Amino acid sequence: MKSVAVVGAGPGGLYAAREAASLGLAVDVFDKDAVGENISCAEGFFDLLKLLAPPPASVCYQVSEIVVTVIDTFTIDCSHLNFWIINRSEWQKSLANEITRLGCNIFEQTNITPEQFFRIRQEYKWVIDASGTFPVSGQREYSADSFAHTAQYTLAGDFSALGGKIKVVAEPEYCGYYWIFPKSIDSANVGVGWFGSRRKNLQIHRELKRILKQEELSEFAILKKCGGPIPVKRKKELLLGNTLLVGNAAGLASPLHGGGIDTACISGILAGRAIAEGRPREYPRRVEKILGKRLVLEKKILELYEELGHSQLNEHLAFLFHSGYKASRTLGNQFALKKEAKIIRFLLDGKLSADFKTGLNLNQLPLFARLMLRKAMMD
Repeated sequence: MKSVAVVGAGPGGLYAAREAASLGLAVDVFDKDAVGENISCAEGFFDLLKLLAPPPASVCYQVSEIVVTVIDTFTIDCSHLNFWIINRSEWQKSLANEITRLGCNIFEQTNITPEQFFRIRQEYKWVIDASGTFPVSGQREYSADSFAHTAQYTLAGDFSALGGKIKVVAEPEYCGYYWIFPKSIDSANVGVGWFGSRRKNLQIHRELKRILKQEELSEFAILKKCGGPIPVKRKKELLLGNTLLVGNAAGLASPLHGGGIDTACISGILAGRAIAEGRPREYPRRVEKILGKRLVLEKKILELYEELGHSQLNEHLAFLFHSGYKASRTLGNQFALKKEAKIIRFLLDGKLSADFKTGLNLNQLPLFARLMLRKAMMD
């Protein structure tokens, strides 16, 4: 029987293959496309837990500031965060070259059907499903909160004014945001994502066109159109027989902002390592230890701000980033602002961390965040 099959050559699959191969296992990787093709991604690599090295040979730049607009505009220093804009196609090709040198076999342009996947599970001792949003292993959940929805254009034009920065704008008609992520001075990924409730009859592609007009980008050339659903609800089972689910196949994207590169890489490392150590049954527990509580916390923050609404979100950011700001209304409101804002400040200050052995460091969290997380885990 063959050792390890990886289905999907995205971040999760490539990191899983690299980890398993570097620990001595024979690995075959299958992908329906050529490596680095047909990527749908804003290409922001945010390593919130500081567990990963910078992606080599494919970093466009490290993000120095986030310009956030709600009602007012706030500039957030994030030079201390592990946050990069990358050329994901180049990055995945470099990873593929690396794992090939480690002895992995990569079978491109190989679409694995459910019938073929069944045969792979018979031929290989362990299988890693990194096949994406609609996993080939077949565990699919379609509840209302299973997916965020996105649409994005890559535009050609003058983006030099945002050198080293990204722009994020929250709109009042939906729980979500739109983004401008420059890749260079003359191109950028511009998109919109919905993560919670929204006004009835709102259409995401129509909204994106409105955003382009609002940002005076309508005349810029469209180089690429992409987007679609992002799985933001963890699958109930991450181990199905001899199959380990990683990345989007496991529903590990952030429910707060939709980012999933870091969680895919981390889960891929955990899967490859668990198999190499002869402890694949421990994989779900290890994911929970490092990523589970973080994703629950992000979900609770999203729910909190969905409940508060647009103007309250602006007030929280003003409390955080405007010196001398005084909250409106009551003393109780000011207290609520302080304790909730502490969580956001904590995350943006880059203080949340984890270790592959000990997991997420909960003791670093503000007390209110720990209590909120404890209650969420009990619900």
